[in-house]
Amino acid sequence: MSTGPFVYPAPMLSRRQLLVGAGAGLWMGALAPQTLAQVTDLEGLDPLWRDAEHAIRAFFGDVGFEHDGIEIDLPQHADAGHSVPITVRFDCAMTSDDYPRVVHMVMDGNPTPHALSAWFLPGAGRAEFSTRVRLETSQTVTVVAQMSDGRHLRADRSITVSFGACGQIGTGTDDDVRAFQPVPRVSVPATARRGEIIPVRALISHPMETGMRRDATLGWIRQRIISRFGCVYNGREIFRARPYPAISTNPYFSFFARAEESGEFEFSWYDTFDMTFTATARIEVT
Repeated sequence: MSTGPFVYPAPMLSRRQLLVGAGAGLWMGALAPQTLAQVTDLEGLDPLWRDAEHAIRAFFGDVGFEHDGIEIDLPQHADAGHSVPITVRFDCAMTSDDYPRVVHMVMDGNPTPHALSAWFLPGAGRAEFSTRVRLETSQTVTVVAQMSDGRHLRADRSITVSFGACGQIGTGTDDDVRAFQPVPRVSVPATARRGEIIPVRALISHPMETGMRRDATLGWIRQRIISRFGCVYNGREIFRARPYPAISTNPYFSFFARAEESGEFEFSWYDTFDMTFTATARIEVT
């Protein structure tokens, strides 16, 4: 357990990927000098883009969306799309009558659009979370939500990306990926005043292998991702997320909790290799 700031390794593009990407960018620029080159890493794969709007309709059906009360904090540009920070926040009271019941994040330029789903409960204290995502190309990131009163909210943000990062991101062989042992790290204040809204941060070292990467012999590396993350405070769930391969290596989440009483935060990560990893952190409330 850690109760202070932590630093974690960001995934890096290999020298080969940078050289290949730079060469592709020059070639594309020669063909279309007036167009910003988009370099992707989907080596050996057809870019079968899915339809983000279809995914949104699958979540909620044909509903009307409001655009007030929801915000996406995202850079306007990313040199490399391997780990792009994003924050989603809602203007709501976080009471049983006013909180986001479910949130979905989709990306219209990734191989599959669904990047993340998240669930809040009022005990979170503040309707906001941050994570890091992979982006394959310049695109629009969309967040949709259903509020506890039945309203549906939507926000869209555009971002340009120079080097895509959904396919050939990661290192090691299939055996290396299988043998990797994730290590969780969490951060919760050691003390807080009763009713105070406190930050909670959680990270697990993990390859988040997309299943879209080849090894040195051109064989496919099997997908291995964290497919569920959850946080429970004194036996009550306050935040849960369903990550998909668009979430970056070493998946990171920050969110908030309302400190009501002394006790323990319990964190869990489910790995698609059928393993669960856990961590705890204690807080004293005065």
